[in-house]
Amino acid sequence: MAEKSKILIIGGTGYTGKFIVEASANAGHPTFVLVRESTLSDPSKSSVIDCFKKAGVNIITGDLHDHERLITAIKQVDVVISAVGISQTQLADQVKIVAAIKEAGNIKVQDKWEWIGDSTGEFSVKAVRRLLSLGRARSDRYVYSWCPWVPKKCNIFAWRAELNSIPTSLALRNRNIPIDDVSCPLCHFGDESVDHLFSSCWVASSIWQYISSWCKIPLFFVFSFKDILDMHISVKVSDQWRAAIQGILIISCWSLWRARNDLKFSGKPVSIDKIISEIKALSFLWFSNRSKYKDVSWDRWCKFKFYPSEFGNDADRSHAVGPAKTLFATKAQVRRAIEAENIPYTYIHSNCFAGYLLPTLAQSGVTAPPRDKVVSLGDGNAKAVFNEEHDIATYTIKTVDDPRTVNKSVYINPPGNIYSFNELVSLWEKKIGKTLEKVYLSEDQVLKNIEESPFPDSLIMSISHTVFVKGDQTNFEIEPSFGVEASELYPDVKYTTVDEYLTRFV
Repeated sequence: MAEKSKILIIGGTGYTGKFIVEASANAGHPTFVLVRESTLSDPSKSSVIDCFKKAGVNIITGDLHDHERLITAIKQVDVVISAVGISQTQLADQVKIVAAIKEAGNIKVQDKWEWIGDSTGEFSVKAVRRLLSLGRARSDRYVYSWCPWVPKKCNIFAWRAELNSIPTSLALRNRNIPIDDVSCPLCHFGDESVDHLFSSCWVASSIWQYISSWCKIPLFFVFSFKDILDMHISVKVSDQWRAAIQGILIISCWSLWRARNDLKFSGKPVSIDKIISEIKALSFLWFSNRSKYKDVSWDRWCKFKFYPSEFGNDADRSHAVGPAKTLFATKAQVRRAIEAENIPYTYIHSNCFAGYLLPTLAQSGVTAPPRDKVVSLGDGNAKAVFNEEHDIATYTIKTVDDPRTVNKSVYINPPGNIYSFNELVSLWEKKIGKTLEKVYLSEDQVLKNIEESPFPDSLIMSISHTVFVKGDQTNFEIEPSFGVEASELYPDVKYTTVDEYLTRFV
């Protein structure tokens, strides 16, 4: 069985964090929690800490403001999940996690120009003279560098492809073989040449974007097949990782060619996810068994990932006002910082916490579901998503070792939990056998209430405005280019439906 990724959870003793810690430990992940010294001595947190210890969770003392301890903690793991609170200061402080991840060495540093003719990376006339004296750089003929741990069939394929000797449609036509359509069968946006298929085609571009994140190197762009074969030379990584990257690039091309053939000759649709899964599995199998580096394990082969504290709405798809607008802007700034450092990430959008809203039907000032009257923000028709906290944690941990979630937003939108406010009230009325009085506040009135309310009431009201008036949790399509839906990825998860949750209060 493949080893599971080591997970560090920051903010693990908070409302969301404790569910994620529990789910991580239950799933068998080596789990670490960064805990402040003051929290360890806080009587109100003692039961949570005791539960962590009984579950085998590793407690690491430190916080976001202790840079050295933060780095030490990050170096021990493969994945960091931030569950810090929703205050603007706490969210903004996540840039300190980004800086620590970069310094910890879990990712590749920013790219720069370097002279590959010398081990120092510095250009000099002496280095050029030495290359010439060795008889190198005197011919424009490319010499293929054989990868020793990759099977012969992959090496031979790469060698033939660089010589333009694989049977692409354009190559066959150039050899006077009648081909009616020479367009690329994957994208249909260009003639199928070697360079197009492996560099210009959008399928290939998607694969190279994934490879750059997985191998922890800056996003690269290739314009020819030769660029792909030489990519490993210029990266500043260890010899072991450079050897791995060389083979991964060759296997990626071989897997893409196999997928192309399956489409062309068997009619099998091309799935980028399946190609990536094959690249990961085969490269690990061959590298761990055929290379001289025998100590590699699956968890180290998996990429490092960072989960910022996103739990809630999508910060990049928000129509928020007031304090919520500032909150989401801070989340978006943290996202841009992560992306700028080329840190592989997953953004989790849990939408509404059931424990916050369902026990009161989102009514303020009450402690139980109302049985007489409800107040609706807006017309009550905007769709929202209500998820039980344990389910949110389960879906989050499911994504950790899943390549389909790398550099994606994961939306927890199970169909049994999507309700408008009117539908939610109607469901509750059926359960209690009574019709409630309904009061509807116009959007103008809601905005006025936000403006006149003190903080933090104004924050809660402005978040409710995005959910129940603007419908920001469901008013867009989840496109494969940026996101995936959790219940579709993991249909085996038995989640708690809104119907089941409300039954507890009847």
